[in-house]
Amino acid sequence: MAFATILPDPTNKRGSWGANDASGDAGPGFASVKLTSDQKMLMSRTNSQRVIARSVAGHKWNIDIGYHPMTREEFEPVYTFLLQQRGSLTPFFAALPQYSEPRNSAFSLEGLVNSLTTVGIQSAGTTSLKIGHGSYGPSPNDATATNIPAPGDIFTISDDTNTNHTKVYMVTYVETYHVYGGSGVRPAAATNLNIGINSPLIKEVPTGKPLVFKATKFKVILPKAIQQ
Repeated sequence: MAFATILPDPTNKRGSWGANDASGDAGPGFASVKLTSDQKMLMSRTNSQRVIARSVAGHKWNIDIGYHPMTREEFEPVYTFLLQQRGSLTPFFAALPQYSEPRNSAFSLEGLVNSLTTVGIQSAGTTSLKIGHGSYGPSPNDATATNIPAPGDIFTISDDTNTNHTKVYMVTYVETYHVYGGSGVRPAAATNLNIGINSPLIKEVPTGKPLVFKATKFKVILPKAIQQ
């Protein structure tokens, strides 16, 4: 049985032997969570006030988690898990409760919530994705559709050809076959969506790769060695 890789919380429990286990020790709930988009930019302004800007580094999410005062029974599952990661040496995953479910409950309950796939090859650097499924369609077919992703939802891409692609992306807009216009490109079929994403896609993704919108976890690295 593999060691646990998810920060202990009330849902993700860790046994005393170090593995995920439903009967193990739960971590405490979070008192606060702060998610920050970190994209370094270089900007210069000419004397005529024209602006030239470009990104000069890759994007990352910064996550700050706060806890209420804890008893030792609440503290030790979290502390010992973090000690095991040895500071920045070992990445792990964190489940943020406010992002565990899509914003639209009808989409969260949709049987295909984690089965929408990329439609065509999605190029690295793109800021939008074409996704869909042959058995899926927005309902109703107008601006009131509820079984679709919403801006602010997060997802990862389950790419079996590149298992290192664990980046979390956030939805910035959603276009359907019946309601579109921002990008000027209509989805190719009623079963498809165009979604805007932040950050730009960091790796090329082949066609037919699922997007995971539900129970999505961030892969994180501690900025420094943990201290009590």
